[in-house]
Amino acid sequence: MLKQFADLIITDNPDEITPSKETLISGYILAMYCEKGVIQFSINNQQFQAGEGDLILCSPRNLVGLYMRSPDLQSKIICASEQLFDDVLTSVLHLDSYWWQKFNFIIQNPVVHLSEYQNKLFQAYFNLMTTYMEDDDNLYRQRIIKLTAQSLAVEVLHEVSGLMPEDSAPADAPVVEISRKDQLLKEFVTLLGRPDNTNRSVQAFAEQLKVTPKYLSAICKAKSGRTAMDLITEATVRNIRYYLSQTELSVKEIAFKLHFPDVSFFCKYTKKHLGKSPLEFRSESYIRTQS
Repeated sequence: MLKQFADLIITDNPDEITPSKETLISGYILAMYCEKGVIQFSINNQQFQAGEGDLILCSPRNLVGLYMRSPDLQSKIICASEQLFDDVLTSVLHLDSYWWQKFNFIIQNPVVHLSEYQNKLFQAYFNLMTTYMEDDDNLYRQRIIKLTAQSLAVEVLHEVSGLMPEDSAPADAPVVEISRKDQLLKEFVTLLGRPDNTNRSVQAFAEQLKVTPKYLSAICKAKSGRTAMDLITEATVRNIRYYLSQTELSVKEIAFKLHFPDVSFFCKYTKKHLGKSPLEFRSESYIRTQS
């Protein structure tokens, strides 16, 4: 049962979003609920397993490793495009001043076990989206689906509040108007996530955002706990992982695509941040998917 409309894909069969025998779909925000059975996968070379009652949440380009499933796996999957996610994020920012901590928690903890209530909630959204996607005569279908996706994103952030350590964001944080600082960080994160982003300096991003590098760095540190350079490096390394493990582009082509000055510098950068050369990383990624 694969249903696709605009920026959304819904299915109850993971094989339908599997471009190869080893990996799940990339380039989408993925929410996968395991009703039965077990699935194993890796995100950035870290191994994870999900079983009955677990929800997998994954951002674009991150689900790149080995994917194996038990024969009895039953699941429900919602995939949203990056564009839809950006639209949803804009709305969420107006509701929650602690959005960054919660998104970061999801990235660090991609598998969560759902309570009975959360289970019913996810399945209700899945069924609701399925119904809307089948409503061919509804002129407002695309708008309704986007609003439903926004609602689901807010529900996820609310539920994540109860899973985070007590010294993180207060669970009863009031609704606030988004500040200029929050908006600046959102714009910075959006730029980092764009497929065509190749900047690797704080100065370059600061110029795009029309602020000073010092101010951008201060906001990132205050709001996320990490420096602007940390976030830039994280995004760059994520792109390198993606192109080495998910494409057949040569090392030279990847270096050119990511605007490195030359192949030698690209190889040194990869070695520094991944602990191995591009060819070594690609070779090990290939071996893992074959084992």
